[in-house]
Amino acid sequence: MQSGGTGRSGSGADTSRFTIRRLRSAFFLWRTSIRATDLLVTAVFLALSLGLGAYVFARARAATHLEFAQKGKDLQGRVSQKVASSLENLYTLQNFVQASGSVQRELFRTLAYPMLARNREVYSFEWLPLVREPERQKMEAASKAEHLMENGFWQLDPDGKPEPVGRRAFYVPILYMEPPSARALGFDIASDEIRWGTAGKARDSAGIAISPPFDLIESEGRKGPPAVAAYLPVYQGADPGSEDKRLTALQGFVVAILRAELLVNQAASDVDASGVGLILRDPAQPDSAALAERPADAAKLPRRPEFQLTYKVQLPDPKKEWAMDVFALPGQYQPPHRGAVEAALVGMLVSLVGLVTLTSLRTISTLRRQAEKVGPYRLITRLGKGAMGVVWEARHALLRRPTAVKLLAPGVEGERALARFEREVQLTAGLTHPSTIAIYDYGRTRDGVFYYAMELLHGINLAQLVQFDGPISAGRVVHLLRQACGALTEAHAAGLIHRDIKPQNLMLCVYGGIPDFLKVLDFGLVKEIGDVERIGAGAPGAPDANDAALSQDGSLLGTPLYMAPEGMSDPSKIDLRADLFGVGAVGYFLLTGSSPFPGRTAIEVFKLERQGPPPPLSKSAKCPVPPALEEILHRCLSFDRGDRPSSAEELDSLLEACRVEPVWTNALAKAWWQDRGRAALKAAAREHEDREERGQFLMLSSDSWGR
Repeated sequence: MQSGGTGRSGSGADTSRFTIRRLRSAFFLWRTSIRATDLLVTAVFLALSLGLGAYVFARARAATHLEFAQKGKDLQGRVSQKVASSLENLYTLQNFVQASGSVQRELFRTLAYPMLARNREVYSFEWLPLVREPERQKMEAASKAEHLMENGFWQLDPDGKPEPVGRRAFYVPILYMEPPSARALGFDIASDEIRWGTAGKARDSAGIAISPPFDLIESEGRKGPPAVAAYLPVYQGADPGSEDKRLTALQGFVVAILRAELLVNQAASDVDASGVGLILRDPAQPDSAALAERPADAAKLPRRPEFQLTYKVQLPDPKKEWAMDVFALPGQYQPPHRGAVEAALVGMLVSLVGLVTLTSLRTISTLRRQAEKVGPYRLITRLGKGAMGVVWEARHALLRRPTAVKLLAPGVEGERALARFEREVQLTAGLTHPSTIAIYDYGRTRDGVFYYAMELLHGINLAQLVQFDGPISAGRVVHLLRQACGALTEAHAAGLIHRDIKPQNLMLCVYGGIPDFLKVLDFGLVKEIGDVERIGAGAPGAPDANDAALSQDGSLLGTPLYMAPEGMSDPSKIDLRADLFGVGAVGYFLLTGSSPFPGRTAIEVFKLERQGPPPPLSKSAKCPVPPALEEILHRCLSFDRGDRPSSAEELDSLLEACRVEPVWTNALAKAWWQDRGRAALKAAAREHEDREERGQFLMLSSDSWGR
């Protein structure tokens, strides 16, 4: 038992030491995977994180200051608006007095009270008639009878006490006041230098004049918020025009007494003034008390220079304006330091995690690539999956050349499928035209999976070109179709028919520095012309005729929208002119943005093809199409293949002879790829993600421009 226990203990110790060694080895492998560029990038991201924190702080500070300034602006606008609204009532009173001639107290009260209800910042509305000496006794007697002026016309003596007004040429007493105040009625403003000075400005300008701040008479020396008076003259009839005539025609003044404190509080309640303090003052009276403060002890509160602004309050008196000092209250409008610190810390943490993740993934990827070998090629990234195979981006172990490796798709079984796959590479490998995709190598993996290596292209297919840029010009169409004709000429001369010419199988790229270079892809449905003859003759051992058009599951081989009618009606009788039909259909698509026979099923497409030519390009194309080009495309799309060009070489000659203006030049192609190429590649890369299409493998890269 003891021996057994010791053995188990030793085994556990060995396991522990093995685990530690594995951890040390993994750590060493990870550490050695760190490159100088990783550290540089991480340092850059750390610096960017600190910069992000500073930016977030500055942005928050600017947003806070903007919010503060906006509140100040809103307050300034509301105060100006309420002053103007309050004093507009003076014009109503002026018109009333001028129209009535003789002002009655009850009528004045009836008119003034609704105004007071609408403008609570107005302390009172007053009527101050101009009374000449002969009229004094009569007006005083009448006022006493109505219990308005018990002491007649009065003024303040040097000690600030009321006394009767001495004999003068004229008087301007407060006759009516709403709401009334017995202490103020009868006060002669002509006896007060400041009040009469303001009234004189109103008289001479025929407009509103606003007084400096003053203490109300009825306050009897008690200190309170100052008031201001707005005077508007009333003349007998219309404004006489000159100052002398205005003095003669003066009938009196209508006056509004404003309590600025009430006005500011009303304005602050109408807008969002939280966290903001203000002081309203008269700049022309620097030694006078402030017109209003909010809060009450605003003058004693500390200020921050960056959160202190001064706004001008516009007044109806063009010669006068108020100043409103707005400042942040203590503890308000503090930039959020916490958010900036959090942004910086999160950025730094993400940078460090990114470094660890990147290097770890690189280590794992290195190990996987070392394991994922197909012959002399190391697989890097899966590019796409089709009906017959899977395409990977790969790299030759020795040549280091970027390559696309195509393998038999997982799940595809049977000798027939494998034979078709192997025939594809054998037939395509013999084609050398620059517009035909090049085959580098082929073979089998250790597990017997067939593969072949071909050139890795970076571009977009013609369907993606039209989707990205819309229908293209006739000159560019001719340029692209002639390249396809070149590839098909070689294939047909070698006895091969492509059978699946469509926009998705024609790739546009910058190849060897040549822009708008066309590559014909996917010879997965390629057919030897000799096979057609043997099938048609019923040669012994030949496959059934339907096999030429049907895959293992009985579906059509090829794309019905671009397939020649004989490819659907009798696949055993197709010849090279089926490819020319596809070229014509692609040309029609490039000019119009749609296939020439847009049916939803193969039967519908065949029916449309049999009915006759597609709609004229003059009605369907988005760009002008020369009649010669339209005639060529209509010949290619003829239901009777005997009416089509006899060969790709003849079609190329017809396109070459077709005069198209403007001609698509190398300079135009280069300009398009410089202006639109990068965006087109990115759009195609996004579309290509997780997209599977039968027999189509597009090698796309969003960052491939300029490689």
